Amino acid sequence: RRVRGRGRGRGREQGSTMPMHCRKMKQPGELQALPAPVFETLPPKEDGEGCVLMEQPGTLKEATTQEALQRGTVYCIIVRDKKVEGDDFVEIIRHYSKASSLGTVYLSSCRLGISGGQHMARSLDYLTNLFLESNGIKDGGITTLATAVGANNNLKVLGIVSEGFGVVGARALAGALQTNTCLSRLDVSGNMITQEGAKEMAFALKRNSGNALKTLVMDTEYGGIRKGEAQGLLRAFMLQYSIT
Repeated sequence: RRVRGRGRGRGREQGSTMPMHCRKMKQPGELQALPAPVFETLPPKEDGEGCVLMEQPGTLKEATTQEALQRGTVYCIIVRDKKVEGDDFVEIIRHYSKASSLGTVYLSSCRLGISGGQHMARSLDYLTNLFLESNGIKDGGITTLATAVGANNNLKVLGIVSEGFGVVGARALAGALQTNTCLSRLDVSGNMITQEGAKEMAFALKRNSGNALKTLVMDTEYGGIRKGEAQGLLRAFMLQYSIT
């Protein structure tokens, strides 16, 4: 009996046979407790009916049996502190972006890892806002994600916070920023991008006259962009590029 239970648990948290479970985010103050950039993407007067919290993730087949995902319009899906399988989750995103109005996804501490981050690159074609935080995507996952960003004309907001990537990932993002003309907000704070990575991103933005980036959130030492104006070290690098 124990052996059979372990077999059924593959593909989810090791040893877990928990069925998928979702609910609407209608508890008092629950939406307001979301990170401000996530909350700001929600429709005006959203009361939680359009936001689904996956308390136990699963497959698309399971998702289509969940009342929270089947009733009403789905604008946003949130997963926190639960293991997410990237390939399964992208299929859920694809389905509800077409069958409903899913545009925002927030994954925090979901142990995606490098391969999960690579799978999430496929989700950019279906989303307007993607927030990833502390999922262990690292340079390998960010590189694939950045390639997708460079070719994307749909995503407006991207948060990749504390994902464990460094200068390699920053260079990949710089390559994306050199061609992307759609992204308006990018948050790379909590990562080890280094001054070299910040410089690459600054130069990429200068090369792309059609970039739409109005906000770039970085760790304080690197500056950033606020309301379309470069700040701090990033500004210095951008000025340096203009005179070389």
